[in-house]
Amino acid sequence: MTDLSRGDAEKLVAAIGIPPRPAVVLAVMDEKSKDEPDLMVIADAVSRDVGVAAALLKTVNSPLFGLRSTVRSIPQAVSLLGLNPVSTLVTSLALKTTLNAQGIERFWDQSARTAMICSWLAGKLGHDRDNAHLFGLFRDAGIPLMMRRFKDYKDTLRLANQPGERGFTEVEDARHGVNHAIVGAIVARNWLLPETLREAIAGHHDPALFSGQTAAAIKNLVAIAHLAGQIEGRASRGQDDSEWQRHADPALAWLMLGDEDVEELTHAAATLLLEQSL
Repeated sequence: MTDLSRGDAEKLVAAIGIPPRPAVVLAVMDEKSKDEPDLMVIADAVSRDVGVAAALLKTVNSPLFGLRSTVRSIPQAVSLLGLNPVSTLVTSLALKTTLNAQGIERFWDQSARTAMICSWLAGKLGHDRDNAHLFGLFRDAGIPLMMRRFKDYKDTLRLANQPGERGFTEVEDARHGVNHAIVGAIVARNWLLPETLREAIAGHHDPALFSGQTAAAIKNLVAIAHLAGQIEGRASRGQDDSEWQRHADPALAWLMLGDEDVEELTHAAATLLLEQSL
């Protein structure tokens, strides 16, 4: 994390204000925890949240999600996807709708594209698509909360995205005494996300993560997300992701990919993103 004590970090995060889990997430998680979950109860809970329901249909019908036919209703989406994918998507989309009132639609559009590319990449590389999608959206969930708490946080983002010796979270810590990775990890904990996801969120800006004894599942998530961020930047804006230079070598080495693989994946993702926007 950082040199901050856990107690200091908790106090700073408490001052920012962590949003509670929305009712739709509570309802889905409650039903999922039962011995025999009823998918129609989950569909009904999702349907009652208009924002999440609309976002769910848009997401499952995107080319990046890879379904063969158009999904036209929430019960159909729940039946086609199954319990775990629906739970993952609802949690991800609820986060977006909960924090989207901050006037940073461009940030969430980019996060949504990156999350979907995370899922797509995970499928291609033989990893868990649901966790990759969830991590892709929650990874930077601390940013809108930092923006809400600190009036000069946009300046921090500008400085953190510049090349230099200091890492992204080091710049945040120096200016605010906390960083978006810590904030995001605490959001994930409060929303009862698995520990693997919480640890990946907390450490996703640390280049040493790949050289230590970190669990393989965490390294998978972080490596895929860094690659997804680079692919999204190249495919959507023709720009390299600001963190790619720092993390490219360890991420690609862990995923056993080369530069030609990245080019091929970027081209394929650009085609899918174009289809999604039509």
